[in-house]
Amino acid sequence: MPTNKTTVYEEKAPHSNTIKLVMMSGLFALAFVYFIAVFTKPEQAEFNLLLVVSISVLVTWSFFNIKFRITTNGVEAAMPPFKYRILFSEIKEVKTIEDIPWYAGWGMRIWGRRLAFISMRKSAVLIEKDKGFFRKLILTTQNPDDFIKKLKEGMNTFQ
Repeated sequence: MPTNKTTVYEEKAPHSNTIKLVMMSGLFALAFVYFIAVFTKPEQAEFNLLLVVSISVLVTWSFFNIKFRITTNGVEAAMPPFKYRILFSEIKEVKTIEDIPWYAGWGMRIWGRRLAFISMRKSAVLIEKDKGFFRKLILTTQNPDDFIKKLKEGMNTFQ
């Protein structure tokens, strides 16, 4: 196995227009409340609101920068500042799963021994492994079947 990893394929996670609208509306509402507070509230309220707005901007930026990579070593999923990697040698099975339930939420999610990077409700890639804390990785890629095909090609070429 190569010691230096090189990106073979990379894609940004898809996002529905609905979630974009919801998240951006929330940011604009928080920013509006902050600017109102600047002119009417004491300094402590300004600081607290600025902190909330800053954290919200960071979370939104992170969510819209979810990326999936196939490297010469394995698969990576990243939602800044978090990154998770599975080596080709650890992969037991790769398949497509149907729609992710609405109650799953968005972003990086932990369900027991499953780790999911969810950007929208649609079919996703499920990667299973035998060892490690997280036994299943769920990725909402743009085209799950195409991603699986590229992943299997990488496994056959670089493993």
